[in-house]
Amino acid sequence: MAYTEVEADLLPEELKKAKINLIGVLIFMLIFFAFVKFFFWDNLISDVDEMLPLIMFGVFFLFFFAILGFIMKGFILDFVKKKKLILTGTVTDKRIDISTHRSGGSGRGGSSRSSTKRTYYLYFDEKQLSVNINIYNRTPVGSEVEIHYSKYSQSIFSDKIIAEAEVSEEKIKAIVPDVDKDQNFVPKERELQMTKDDFELLKKARNREIKSRLIVFFILGWVVIGPLFSGFWLVTIMLFPFTIWWFMVVKKMIKYMLAYRNEVNSGLKIVYSELVLDRFRQTGNTRGFMVRTNNQLISVNEDSYEQLKIGDLIIVFKGKATGWIFGFMTSDNQFYEVKADASLKKKSGK
Repeated sequence: MAYTEVEADLLPEELKKAKINLIGVLIFMLIFFAFVKFFFWDNLISDVDEMLPLIMFGVFFLFFFAILGFIMKGFILDFVKKKKLILTGTVTDKRIDISTHRSGGSGRGGSSRSSTKRTYYLYFDEKQLSVNINIYNRTPVGSEVEIHYSKYSQSIFSDKIIAEAEVSEEKIKAIVPDVDKDQNFVPKERELQMTKDDFELLKKARNREIKSRLIVFFILGWVVIGPLFSGFWLVTIMLFPFTIWWFMVVKKMIKYMLAYRNEVNSGLKIVYSELVLDRFRQTGNTRGFMVRTNNQLISVNEDSYEQLKIGDLIIVFKGKATGWIFGFMTSDNQFYEVKADASLKKKSGK
């Protein structure tokens, strides 16, 4: 269904929440101004003889004050006008924006720290609404929801799922394990012979993993192993942690080569069904397209992301020898491999 938005008056409990939000913003501003007054402004006035530092500080202060004022405006209007919007519609997509920021000094004695901010969005056709992580996690794509949020600051008061995405009973049965005579679950898996295309996909995945480690392999090898051939073994000892790192990289590369060899010797793949329950995009510092099934989170490319719908039954392929997932097939017999820069995912084999 197309989404609808209806304006309504705030309920008493919603008005109380709007008041608390406003008081919280006011307290934050008062603490900030007090901090600037006692720790910066008084010292700046007494220690600075020229006007330029005062002007620069004043410009920065006004800029920051304008940002706080813009944020505060929404909370004031919420409390004064007492209006909210009721959005009703079907969630058509989801997005999580991940931004990592680094701060701190550099050089001698300097230190830096990083902070990661995650912002969550629900989409209703072209309508985008920022929500908290709890609403984001419990609201899959395809579900029909009703969300009450303030008109001006867009603070969410309440939400509820009216109807969940429809999943046919036949598809649910396809993923439910069988039960043996001892009442133990027996997964519905089949073993099939690997095809030439399957081996090519596994080979491409192996090569990606090895290629991603080649730079570290050559640079560290030149730094910590090269001196051994020149007689400077003391350098290798002094750089012992980096030497360990180099051997770990070599071990990982050998592991991928042996794993692929095990798949070739086995020649078998395991096929089983999974149900698509949700999907979302990742933007910011970490970009990608993710599909959540009843068993795992799968990284896919944009084309397969657009094709998959909630409630779709997919056939997952993994190598028997290693348990690495290398592709999946939709109900229309369309095969998709993992995205080009996705790592192989290790799962315990049966």
